[in-house]
Amino acid sequence: MKEGTLVARRSLLSAALTAFLMWLLLYAPTPLVLYKPGIAAPVNGMIAMQDGEDVQSEGKWLLTAVKLTDTNVWGALKAAFDSKVDVYRRKDVFQGLSQQQYAERVSEVMKESQSEAVEAAYRYVGISYSIVQGKVTPEQTEQTISISAGEIGGPSAGLVFALAAVDLLTEGDMTAGERIAATGTITTEGRVGAIGGIKQKVVSTSEEGAQLFLVPKENEKAARKEAKAIGSSMKIVGVGSLKEAIAAIASFAETH
Repeated sequence: MKEGTLVARRSLLSAALTAFLMWLLLYAPTPLVLYKPGIAAPVNGMIAMQDGEDVQSEGKWLLTAVKLTDTNVWGALKAAFDSKVDVYRRKDVFQGLSQQQYAERVSEVMKESQSEAVEAAYRYVGISYSIVQGKVTPEQTEQTISISAGEIGGPSAGLVFALAAVDLLTEGDMTAGERIAATGTITTEGRVGAIGGIKQKVVSTSEEGAQLFLVPKENEKAARKEAKAIGSSMKIVGVGSLKEAIAAIASFAETH
């Protein structure tokens, strides 16, 4: 075989191998997904009373959500060296559901969470209510609360919605002019439960300028660790109930 032909074949093989590796790194599907820092958005305009009154706090109630994305091999490799990103197996996250089914499920869970948050707020304030055709209906209809969170899904906004609802139903400004973030599931009795993606939520709330971040007690240790890792001065408080969250806010306001 002529030397020129051998060199040409080796060059062709090298190019093919390089192309395959590039495809593998950048385009080949993987069974993995990434949790990345997502949003930390004010809920003040998402929640309102029957008469159209929304939260008029001088401060902000911040809802936070994780960004869930597909990834290629290169993205998964980079995530291994990025403390702000976590890698999960798709099947563990989607639990056998298709992407569309998963999106529909988290949307439904969000609606359930909103309903539970409103009930928890009514119970805390002492407002009589009933469930009418699946809707939480207060005795005085002008105290009806509606929540519209757009395409944000999942149960972890329960606590922040309950806090904003209590703020609406009571006199004064519970935020005392501060930017307060909160995450956690909530029951109708006001119990706060653990959530996922706490590391990413610490990043997004800190970047959004939250001064106080209320998290479930089960997530407090991990949240504090991440805040220290990114050099955040944001105060993190773990709570187990709506009552504890409101007490933590009052305590924080007294010192600021």
